[in-house]
Amino acid sequence: MTQKLNNVKEFVNSIDTFIFDCDGVLWLGSTIVEKAVETLQYLRALKKDIKFVTNNSTKTREQFMEKIKSYGIECYLNEIYGSSFGTAIYLNKIGFNNKKVFIIGEYGLQKELNDQNIQTVKEVTRLNDGIDNVQNIQVESDIGAVVVGMDTCLTYQKAVYAHKAIVENNALFIATNTDTSYPIKNGKSIPGAGSIVSMISTSTAKQPIIIGKPETLLLDLIIEKDKLNRERTCMIGDRLDTDILFGINGNIKTLLVLTGISKLEEISQPNSPIIPNYYTDTVSDLLLHKE
Repeated sequence: MTQKLNNVKEFVNSIDTFIFDCDGVLWLGSTIVEKAVETLQYLRALKKDIKFVTNNSTKTREQFMEKIKSYGIECYLNEIYGSSFGTAIYLNKIGFNNKKVFIIGEYGLQKELNDQNIQTVKEVTRLNDGIDNVQNIQVESDIGAVVVGMDTCLTYQKAVYAHKAIVENNALFIATNTDTSYPIKNGKSIPGAGSIVSMISTSTAKQPIIIGKPETLLLDLIIEKDKLNRERTCMIGDRLDTDILFGINGNIKTLLVLTGISKLEEISQPNSPIIPNYYTDTVSDLLLHKE
């Protein structure tokens, strides 16, 4: 059973590390959530550890840092964990260093992998249209993994290359995340990385290793890399099916804020499948600790 965050002082004192989702929690589109900046400043003044986590694989951590700072939020590179960076750390952790990675993705994914000394292949030699032509796509013998993320320049021929690498080369199949859609302006959406992952998974009949929320790999990497105490770590998010489930799966505390996607009705039903430890109206409610 979830509970309204009433005893803010007790809650804040029980947490050493706050992991924040960003859009829907700290800002909404181009607008900062009221008093979000002051909230993070206050938590830092209390010597709390701050982390920012995103499933977006298209940007580097440096790019995310600049975006976060553009809202007036204090932020440091070692506090940012994206699904692309998590993928690079995971590949290094399993000792993947002698082969190349074929990526369906964009600059952010390629740069994060390259920064960890992982060689990447991003482009496929363009062939004429038609099955008779694309069936002749040749996969380099040293492709040892396929990483699929958001790719706004996806082509069928890239998908063929990924399929062949997984099926014929027995390459690792890794997904940065499985978000089926990506939110854009005016409450609309476009296909997300998960839509591309689903296509490759369907064609190969293989399930990927998933790095991002709500799976546990990214959180496990954060916990291990920064030596965090799970019992004193809290995930703050606005989506039950990604942010909150991420925290639940990773055995840390969870706080749902109602400024974004998920609404109070979703956690008020007795049979609600995903229940946070706490919920509150907005992240700035944590400032009540000062009173």
